Amino acid sequence: MKRKLINSFIILSGSTLITKVFSVFNRMMLARLLDEQGMALYILVIPTLSLCITLAQFSIPSAVFRLISNPKYNNKKVIISAIMICFTSCFIIICGIIFFAKIIAVNFLKQDQAYLPLLTMIPFIPLVGISGIIKNYYLGKEDVWTLSVAQLLEEVSRIVFTYIMIRSFSYLPITYLVSIAIAAMSIGELTSILYLYLHLHRKVNVSYHPIEYLQEHFILKDMMNIALPLTGSRILHSCYNFIEPIVLVTILTRLQMNETDIHLQYAIISGYVISLLVTPTFFNNVVLRLLLPILNKDIAYRKYHDLRKHVIYGIVVCFLISLPFTLLFYFFGDVCLLFMYNTKNGYEYLKYMAIPFTLFYLQTPLSATLQALNKNKEMFVMSTLEVIIEFVCLLILTPRYHVLSVAMVMLIGLFTTLVLSAFYVYMAIYSKRSIEKEMR
Repeated sequence: MKRKLINSFIILSGSTLITKVFSVFNRMMLARLLDEQGMALYILVIPTLSLCITLAQFSIPSAVFRLISNPKYNNKKVIISAIMICFTSCFIIICGIIFFAKIIAVNFLKQDQAYLPLLTMIPFIPLVGISGIIKNYYLGKEDVWTLSVAQLLEEVSRIVFTYIMIRSFSYLPITYLVSIAIAAMSIGELTSILYLYLHLHRKVNVSYHPIEYLQEHFILKDMMNIALPLTGSRILHSCYNFIEPIVLVTILTRLQMNETDIHLQYAIISGYVISLLVTPTFFNNVVLRLLLPILNKDIAYRKYHDLRKHVIYGIVVCFLISLPFTLLFYFFGDVCLLFMYNTKNGYEYLKYMAIPFTLFYLQTPLSATLQALNKNKEMFVMSTLEVIIEFVCLLILTPRYHVLSVAMVMLIGLFTTLVLSAFYVYMAIYSKRSIEKEMR
């Protein structure tokens, strides 16, 4: 068991690292194939794409992971129900893109050339939805090797398609080249879907009438109990991330600060410091993916002693993972910034945030425990409180600490979530009441 867990951790960590390297390489390649205008258009469209994906997926892939890793749920029931729900949400988002793409491009993005790239993302929406469901099925079944190969094939096919197509049609207007770069995402997702489906077809017999099957086995309630709180939390955080710079600029300009300086300092904290801090946190996703199925089984088979033990193990592992990065950023932050971004701007901010940012790592096993315990409402309440506290603190701290308040507010939010998560976990599995309930 332990050897399998270690092997899975190594495989997932390695594949995720390779995927990140390919993602960086893809961005570097685009910067060379497209001119500055093309990259600006590409970056302008990506936030809209991210929002559409969040709304279209509706956190259904996360629900699939949770249900598949729980031994009491039927695999086919989970997958087919998830696909039907995802198709419905994707259809709504696609209709929204078709009818409102022009308005988004002209009135919101203030860029007429964004219209065609926005339309190009239409096939990507259902593909990423299906891909997310199948990938999380493999995660729930702890088949990390197949998933790792699929992620690698996805990135390679995306890069190859982008390079060949843009080089072949470099004479086209920039809006077409950016559309090719976005279409490459669909090619990558399609490649991974085909690979995963071939392996899925060998393991799961899917020969049945879908309508008759859904009438008897559609599990909308269980899916929505997990998906709705997660989606609400993500939308809350997306809204706060959107409002944060607007509030910051509004307050500081009233204090007679130069708007250009505000943007520069905000870019240093948000673009350099925070981006560097979160770079190694892909290990958190690896720990979450490996720990959640274990906790689900402990709960399903009422092994509460093992549950408590695994939670402690998870916290210790996450702390040990965070320790080298914390020391690296604290003592050699200037070297890290110079290596990653070719600048030392933000070193003092990085040193200020490095040690408290350990809270982010410790949150992972607590979040996994709450998910395994189906504390969805509690998690949504935590996200709501976190966003409200961050917004209030931003209003209070910005006049005094200026742009530094962004870093302070982020750390306050992390601390708030950690304390609330620890409280809910303690009450659920460590309190006297929970132990007495277990004894019955």
